[in-house]
Amino acid sequence: MTTSIEEQARARNQKLIERESARERDVPAKWLVQMAHLTTPATVAKYVETAATKSAASLVMLDLEDSIPRGNDDLLKQGRDNVIKAVNDLDWGRRIKTFRPRGLELDPSHSDIAYVVRGCGAKLDGLVYPKAESADEVRSIDQTLTALEEELGLPKGKIKFEVLIESVSAEEQVFEIAQASDRLVGLIFGAFDYWGSLRMIGEPYRTEHPLVDHARARIVKAAASVGIPAISEMTLNYPTKDKTPEQQEAALEECRHDAELAKSFGFRGKWTGIPAQTQIALEVFGIADKVIAEAVDAARLFIQAEKEGRGAVMIDGKMSDRATDRIYRVALQQAFALGRLDPAIAKELGIS
Repeated sequence: MTTSIEEQARARNQKLIERESARERDVPAKWLVQMAHLTTPATVAKYVETAATKSAASLVMLDLEDSIPRGNDDLLKQGRDNVIKAVNDLDWGRRIKTFRPRGLELDPSHSDIAYVVRGCGAKLDGLVYPKAESADEVRSIDQTLTALEEELGLPKGKIKFEVLIESVSAEEQVFEIAQASDRLVGLIFGAFDYWGSLRMIGEPYRTEHPLVDHARARIVKAAASVGIPAISEMTLNYPTKDKTPEQQEAALEECRHDAELAKSFGFRGKWTGIPAQTQIALEVFGIADKVIAEAVDAARLFIQAEKEGRGAVMIDGKMSDRATDRIYRVALQQAFALGRLDPAIAKELGIS
């Protein structure tokens, strides 16, 4: 008995549909709220406590990479133990609890990950992995976390991670990196390491260089292709005490400019190093009440249009169809994750 051309096509294409549906990640709500990442050295206990318990940041990252001199095992142990103590003993509120281990070249055995995960268990939300270069490297991190979860009796997939895209090579492979693990909940742009990887001579880094903008665009698109947030780079010009008031103000304005530029590219948050930068990131990447209200109204109108057998509806003189409805639903999903969308309205609109 032969099958029809249509049946053969259905069998083929159903597999394609399933594959494409599996590409987009079901990201837990709290990982959609990443407007401000605050990084702080894990070796300084008072900084760790302040960041974890008092900062306005959405996510706090305790750093074991850049904050520790290479080969200083004593400081490394101190930093690791500070991470474990902070995660286990401090009240982080709604802040996402993460740390940054050393990368592949410095720690090929993933000893930082193993030490901290064994010490924190289920209380750890995740980690931020530096200098990821390939999808294979992402899969290796996933395998280590899976083995640790099995060892500790944790639910599979409990511990999430994000990776820093910090080189031309990583940018080239960023779509494969984004798709490499269901645990992956964010791509972060490491702009200054990226600039170094361009191997330019006599050209200082500048935020709006075309090559940097090209990398931004690819990172945002790769993150969007699987439904995870893209996080923009840190602004290294700080308003330090040795600067004049005018210079301090200029440094913060530079941070705001960088954040607004990143938002225009589609980034959902920004790395920060001090409270003033964190506040700017929250202001720029926050979602206004007006935007939420407009999205609710538009979603309701489109639902009604479909019930009436129409595929589109006019809103303020402009056509709204399935594509525009999807745009509004991104805003609604973010509002729901922030706790700013009434649960009853979320249920009505199918937002979860």
